[in-house]
Amino acid sequence: MNHTRTAALVLAAAGLLLAGCSSNEDQNSPEARKKAAAEAVFAMQAAKGDPDDFQGVKPGVIAPEGHEVCDMLTKGQTVDDAATKIRLGFSDKAAGAIIGAAPALCPEHSPEINAWISGLHG
Repeated sequence: MNHTRTAALVLAAAGLLLAGCSSNEDQNSPEARKKAAAEAVFAMQAAKGDPDDFQGVKPGVIAPEGHEVCDMLTKGQTVDDAATKIRLGFSDKAAGAIIGAAPALCPEHSPEINAWISGLHG
């Protein structure tokens, strides 16, 4: 089993564990629906960027990685910092897909993520 698949399985197991520990948040609240919609868009975009690893992966399994990217950027770290951290558990292609899809979760960081992506292709 390759490293990326192993990481995906670990994430899936963590998602199942967390699902069993439901929070008090109302799953039908506007905030919960908005978050679920953003996570669904994030998962679709990540799958588009790396279909081999993310096609069919449920949003709740992969969304924590995208939220981690957003949190790092919000705390003032760079996209390079976030990419380095994400690459610890994923291939370069999968990490790039996660970074590229992150604006679905934190659109305020789109400019810096898009600049980083443009720098990769420049």
